[in-house]
Amino acid sequence: MNDNLLIARSVRKTITYVEKNIYNFPNEYKVLKERIINACYDILENVYRANIDQDIKFKREALVQLKMLNFYLKQALDKELITKKNEWLITNTQLQ
Repeated sequence: MNDNLLIARSVRKTITYVEKNIYNFPNEYKVLKERIINACYDILENVYRANIDQDIKFKREALVQLKMLNFYLKQALDKELITKKNEWLITNTQLQ
């Protein structure tokens, strides 16, 4: 397995950025915070699985989780837990 996959590196970078920026979510949004973090780690896991197995199923699963992460980020933005700039940076980090 090539651990230097460009997409895996981008996902790891996104995880680091997300963890720093959602650290201070209020306790009432604990579930949203956990879903955001879990979605990031699930995306990374499926990227690795797709690379190893070359199975379209894992690629599709990573895409579904990416769409869910974007949904969670929109929810955080709507609740003013993150700024538009944070959302843009997270999304941009995913695409690099």
